[in-house]
Amino acid sequence: MRTLKVTLLTLFTAGALGAQAYNYPAMQTPRIVDREYNFVAAASADAGTSLVFQWREGLSADWQLTLEGGLAAPRAPLDTRLLVGAGAAWQWMRATADFPLDMAVTGEVGFWSGNGLTSVQIPIGVSTGHTFKFDNGMELTPFVHPRLSLDNPNCSACGGAKLDVNVDVGVNYGITQQLAIRVAGLLGGASYAGSTNAIGFSLAWTPKGLKKF
Repeated sequence: MRTLKVTLLTLFTAGALGAQAYNYPAMQTPRIVDREYNFVAAASADAGTSLVFQWREGLSADWQLTLEGGLAAPRAPLDTRLLVGAGAAWQWMRATADFPLDMAVTGEVGFWSGNGLTSVQIPIGVSTGHTFKFDNGMELTPFVHPRLSLDNPNCSACGGAKLDVNVDVGVNYGITQQLAIRVAGLLGGASYAGSTNAIGFSLAWTPKGLKKF
Protein backbone atom coordinates (compact mmCIF):
# COMPACT_ATOMS: atom_id res chain seq x y z
CA MET A 1 0.00 0.00 0.00
CA ARG A 2 0.93 3.35 -0.42
CA THR A 3 0.56 4.13 2.96
CA LEU A 4 -0.74 8.10 1.41
CA LYS A 5 0.44 10.73 -1.08
CA VAL A 6 -1.35 14.14 -0.83
CA THR A 7 -1.34 16.78 -3.61
CA LEU A 8 -0.80 20.49 -2.89
CA LEU A 9 -1.96 23.11 -5.34
CA THR A 10 -2.32 26.90 -5.10
CA LEU A 11 -3.06 30.02 -7.12
CA PHE A 12 -0.40 32.69 -7.54
CA THR A 13 0.43 35.63 -9.83
CA ALA A 14 -2.45 37.90 -10.80
CA GLY A 15 -4.62 36.75 -13.68
CA ALA A 16 -2.89 33.38 -14.09
CA LEU A 17 -3.21 29.89 -12.67
CA GLY A 18 0.09 28.54 -11.37
CA ALA A 19 0.48 25.06 -9.96
CA GLN A 20 2.85 23.67 -7.37
CA ALA A 21 2.67 19.92 -6.74
CA TYR A 22 3.43 18.44 -3.37
CA ASN A 23 4.05 14.71 -3.16
CA TYR A 24 6.09 12.10 -1.33
CA PRO A 25 6.66 8.34 -1.59
CA ALA A 26 4.11 6.08 0.09
CA MET A 27 6.95 4.18 1.86
CA GLN A 28 4.84 0.99 1.71
CA THR A 29 6.80 -2.28 1.65
CA PRO A 30 5.34 -5.40 -0.05
CA ARG A 31 4.65 -7.08 3.31
CA ILE A 32 1.92 -6.01 5.70
CA VAL A 33 2.93 -5.60 9.35
CA ASP A 34 1.44 -6.22 12.78
CA ARG A 35 2.24 -2.64 13.78
CA GLU A 36 4.65 0.00 12.54
CA TYR A 37 5.42 3.63 13.39
CA ASN A 38 7.14 5.28 10.41
CA PHE A 39 8.72 8.76 10.60
CA VAL A 40 9.19 10.21 7.09
CA ALA A 41 11.10 13.21 5.75
CA ALA A 42 10.69 13.93 2.03
CA ALA A 43 11.83 16.52 -0.50
CA SER A 44 10.93 17.52 -4.04
CA ALA A 45 12.47 20.09 -6.36
CA ASP A 46 9.40 22.34 -6.60
CA ALA A 47 7.31 21.10 -3.69
CA GLY A 48 9.83 21.76 -0.94
CA THR A 49 9.93 19.51 2.12
CA SER A 50 7.49 17.51 4.20
CA LEU A 51 7.40 15.68 7.50
CA VAL A 52 4.92 12.81 7.80
CA PHE A 53 4.07 10.26 10.49
CA GLN A 54 2.58 6.92 9.35
CA TRP A 55 0.89 4.43 11.67
CA ARG A 56 0.37 0.99 10.14
CA GLU A 57 -1.75 -1.50 12.10
CA GLY A 58 -2.43 -5.12 11.19
CA LEU A 59 -6.12 -6.05 11.31
CA SER A 60 -5.60 -9.72 10.45
CA ALA A 61 -2.94 -11.92 8.89
CA ASP A 62 -3.75 -10.43 5.46
CA TRP A 63 -5.09 -6.91 6.11
CA GLN A 64 -3.44 -3.73 7.30
CA LEU A 65 -4.77 -0.23 8.08
CA THR A 66 -2.69 2.94 7.63
CA LEU A 67 -3.29 6.38 9.12
CA GLU A 68 -0.96 9.28 8.46
CA GLY A 69 -0.59 12.98 8.99
CA GLY A 70 2.03 15.65 8.50
CA LEU A 71 3.05 19.08 7.34
CA ALA A 72 4.15 20.35 3.92
CA ALA A 73 6.35 23.41 3.39
CA PRO A 74 6.35 24.42 -0.30
CA ARG A 75 9.31 26.45 -1.55
CA ALA A 76 7.14 29.32 -2.73
CA PRO A 77 6.00 31.74 0.01
CA LEU A 78 2.83 29.81 0.83
CA ASP A 79 1.21 28.82 4.06
CA THR A 80 2.22 25.49 5.59
CA ARG A 81 -0.22 22.75 4.66
CA LEU A 82 -1.69 20.12 6.96
CA LEU A 83 -1.84 16.66 5.32
CA VAL A 84 -4.02 13.76 6.46
CA GLY A 85 -4.86 10.38 4.96
CA ALA A 86 -5.97 6.80 5.47
CA GLY A 87 -5.53 3.58 3.54
CA ALA A 88 -5.53 -0.19 3.57
CA ALA A 89 -3.29 -2.96 2.26
CA TRP A 90 -4.08 -6.58 1.46
CA GLN A 91 -1.39 -9.28 1.24
CA TRP A 92 -2.06 -10.66 -2.23
CA MET A 93 1.00 -12.92 -2.55
CA ARG A 94 3.69 -14.19 -0.17
CA ALA A 95 7.11 -15.22 -1.42
CA THR A 96 7.69 -18.94 -1.94
CA ALA A 97 10.44 -21.03 -3.51
CA ASP A 98 8.48 -21.05 -6.78
CA PHE A 99 7.44 -17.37 -6.71
CA PRO A 100 10.01 -15.28 -4.77
CA LEU A 101 8.01 -12.06 -4.54
CA ASP A 102 5.78 -10.52 -1.89
CA MET A 103 2.88 -8.46 -3.30
CA ALA A 104 0.49 -6.18 -1.40
CA VAL A 105 -2.50 -4.42 -2.97
CA THR A 106 -2.89 -0.87 -1.64
CA GLY A 107 -5.60 1.77 -1.66
CA GLU A 108 -5.62 5.22 -0.07
CA VAL A 109 -7.45 8.51 0.33
CA GLY A 110 -5.46 11.68 1.01
CA PHE A 111 -6.70 15.18 1.77
CA TRP A 112 -5.37 18.67 2.31
CA SER A 113 -7.11 21.96 2.92
CA GLY A 114 -5.76 25.48 3.15
CA ASN A 115 -5.67 28.96 1.66
CA GLY A 116 -9.21 28.56 0.37
CA LEU A 117 -8.49 25.35 -1.55
CA THR A 118 -9.06 21.68 -0.83
CA SER A 119 -7.81 18.64 -2.71
CA VAL A 120 -8.26 14.88 -2.58
CA GLN A 121 -6.06 12.14 -4.04
CA ILE A 122 -7.09 8.47 -4.38
CA PRO A 123 -4.25 6.13 -5.45
CA ILE A 124 -4.59 2.35 -5.95
CA GLY A 125 -1.61 0.11 -6.64
CA VAL A 126 0.52 -2.95 -5.85
CA SER A 127 3.75 -2.95 -3.84
CA THR A 128 6.07 -5.73 -5.01
CA GLY A 129 9.47 -6.86 -3.75
CA HIS A 130 11.70 -9.56 -2.29
CA THR A 131 13.34 -9.82 1.13
CA PHE A 132 16.95 -10.98 1.41
CA LYS A 133 17.76 -12.33 4.87
CA PHE A 134 21.30 -12.28 6.29
CA ASP A 135 22.94 -14.49 8.91
CA ASN A 136 23.26 -11.57 11.34
CA GLY A 137 19.47 -11.13 11.41
CA MET A 138 19.38 -8.10 9.13
CA GLU A 139 17.11 -7.93 6.08
CA LEU A 140 17.14 -6.03 2.79
CA THR A 141 13.91 -5.56 0.81
CA PRO A 142 14.04 -3.77 -2.57
CA PHE A 143 10.52 -2.91 -3.75
CA VAL A 144 8.56 -1.10 -6.45
CA HIS A 145 5.10 0.38 -5.90
CA PRO A 146 3.23 1.54 -9.06
CA ARG A 147 -0.13 3.28 -8.60
CA LEU A 148 -2.98 4.78 -10.57
CA SER A 149 -4.16 7.92 -8.82
CA LEU A 150 -7.34 9.96 -9.19
CA ASP A 151 -6.23 13.47 -8.25
CA ASN A 152 -8.23 16.53 -7.20
CA PRO A 153 -11.80 15.28 -7.74
CA ASN A 154 -13.04 18.01 -5.34
CA CYS A 155 -10.90 20.92 -6.54
CA SER A 156 -12.50 22.77 -9.48
CA ALA A 157 -9.87 25.52 -9.24
CA CYS A 158 -7.20 22.85 -9.82
CA GLY A 159 -8.56 21.96 -13.25
CA GLY A 160 -10.82 19.08 -12.23
CA ALA A 161 -10.06 15.41 -11.74
CA LYS A 162 -7.02 13.83 -13.41
CA LEU A 163 -5.83 10.23 -13.61
CA ASP A 164 -2.09 9.99 -12.97
CA VAL A 165 0.53 7.26 -12.80
CA ASN A 166 3.06 7.27 -9.96
CA VAL A 167 5.79 4.75 -9.10
CA ASP A 168 7.81 4.36 -5.91
CA VAL A 169 11.19 2.63 -6.15
CA GLY A 170 12.72 1.93 -2.77
CA VAL A 171 14.56 -0.28 -0.36
CA ASN A 172 13.91 -1.23 3.26
CA TYR A 173 16.92 -2.13 5.42
CA GLY A 174 15.89 -4.01 8.54
CA ILE A 175 18.61 -3.42 11.13
CA THR A 176 16.79 -5.40 13.81
CA GLN A 177 13.32 -6.93 14.19
CA GLN A 178 12.19 -3.59 15.64
CA LEU A 179 14.11 -0.98 13.60
CA ALA A 180 14.42 -0.35 9.87
CA ILE A 181 15.70 2.41 7.59
CA ARG A 182 13.70 3.05 4.42
CA VAL A 183 14.58 5.06 1.31
CA ALA A 184 12.26 5.54 -1.67
CA GLY A 185 12.00 7.72 -4.73
CA LEU A 186 8.70 8.83 -6.26
CA LEU A 187 8.67 8.92 -10.07
CA GLY A 188 5.73 10.80 -11.51
CA GLY A 189 3.65 13.42 -9.77
CA ALA A 190 0.51 15.34 -10.53
CA SER A 191 -0.06 15.74 -14.28
CA TYR A 192 -1.63 19.19 -14.03
CA ALA A 193 1.64 20.51 -12.55
CA GLY A 194 4.01 18.46 -14.67
CA SER A 195 5.80 15.38 -13.42
CA THR A 196 7.40 16.09 -10.07
CA ASN A 197 9.77 13.54 -8.62
CA ALA A 198 10.50 13.25 -4.90
CA ILE A 199 12.69 11.34 -2.49
CA GLY A 200 11.85 10.18 1.01
CA PHE A 201 13.79 8.83 3.97
CA SER A 202 12.19 7.19 6.98
CA LEU A 203 12.84 5.42 10.25
CA ALA A 204 10.36 2.60 10.92
CA TRP A 205 9.88 1.18 14.42
CA THR A 206 7.93 -1.94 15.45
CA PRO A 207 7.24 -2.42 19.18
CA LYS A 208 9.28 -5.24 20.66
CA GLY A 209 7.55 -8.55 21.25
CA LEU A 210 4.44 -7.62 19.24
CA LYS A 211 2.99 -10.58 17.35
CA LYS A 212 -0.78 -10.54 16.95
CA PHE A 213 -1.35 -13.16 14.29
